[in-house]
Amino acid sequence: MFRGPAAAAALVAAAALSALAQAGRDWGVESVTYADPVTGLTVTEITTGTNAADNLYFHFSNFTADNRHLLFVSDRTGSTQLFRWEVETGRVVQLTEDRRIAARSACPDHTDANRVYVVRGQEVLALSVTDGATRRVGEIPGPLIGGVQGLTLSGDGQWLALSKQRDAANWEIGLLHTSTGEYRTVLTQGFRIGHVQHSPTDPLIFYVWETGGIAPQRTWLVNADGTGNRPFYARTNPADWFTPLKEWITHEAWVTGTGEMTLINDKLGVMLASKDGQARMVREGRYWHGAASHDGQRIVLDDFEGRLWLAETRTGSVRLLATGLRETVRVHPHPSFDRRGHYVQFHSGRTRETVALIDLRQLIREAGGSAAPW
Repeated sequence: MFRGPAAAAALVAAAALSALAQAGRDWGVESVTYADPVTGLTVTEITTGTNAADNLYFHFSNFTADNRHLLFVSDRTGSTQLFRWEVETGRVVQLTEDRRIAARSACPDHTDANRVYVVRGQEVLALSVTDGATRRVGEIPGPLIGGVQGLTLSGDGQWLALSKQRDAANWEIGLLHTSTGEYRTVLTQGFRIGHVQHSPTDPLIFYVWETGGIAPQRTWLVNADGTGNRPFYARTNPADWFTPLKEWITHEAWVTGTGEMTLINDKLGVMLASKDGQARMVREGRYWHGAASHDGQRIVLDDFEGRLWLAETRTGSVRLLATGLRETVRVHPHPSFDRRGHYVQFHSGRTRETVALIDLRQLIREAGGSAAPW
């Protein structure tokens, strides 16, 4: 039956209100477990059926500061929104329903278990993990092309580091104060800036010259006050390169407890770098992404074959954790640890797209002792 434009507009408005009502919705328990066919370890997938899920980027823990919730994104309501998964109960609760929010750029606050920072247009919001309430932190000033890129938090929780494109030829790193909303420009560059990460231990900001491949100098470090801009990992003598060609260093992540950094030397292995950029190879192999535990003693790694590994940084020994993660959906696993070193979480496409985790304490139980062998 023809309803006319007024009725159609009313239906659209009702649909919008219905969508907004999704924020705070308890989706119940969707978790399922299975035993990996190769390792025998139990893997928990946090969503089921058509409710696809993706994790946040792996350069910080995706867990809240109290380790109670794992944060993830899902497009189950028609747009990508932020959700929480309760570790103890497995319950899924939706935190946002706003198409303007860049849910994938969410940054958990490691100083406050109830807070996660999100970007909405040029605004940065502090979002309550408990009830989804928001507080406007501040606004990223222009000039600005496209969106604000990423958020990472300083060790003391006072500054959010981010990047933006100023115009066709220039990019900027900025800092936003989490209490006052003050914005500071740290530096501008005439090349595309990517992978901005505030150090968890020092007033330093890491970034890369983003080319999608080998750059003249890929990795950079700048003091938070804008001084001391310099190359980070840089071997100037080709005889010292780990590979015969110019090295492509990528998928970097700070070690939260030490201020070191893990870096993937593309198609060659995973490295651990000190604060001055001196790096050593931890483990050779065609690994893809890696993130260290808080103390830096272990690194969780994925590879191009869809396997998940646990590496010991002291010896380079590895333990296979899971397989078949790209069997059905060709996802990027982007693994990382929880806050206490009990779990690793990752994006899985084994039978469908979801987020999964493994309780590493299984390894201790298998060993029958207090230390896990890898």
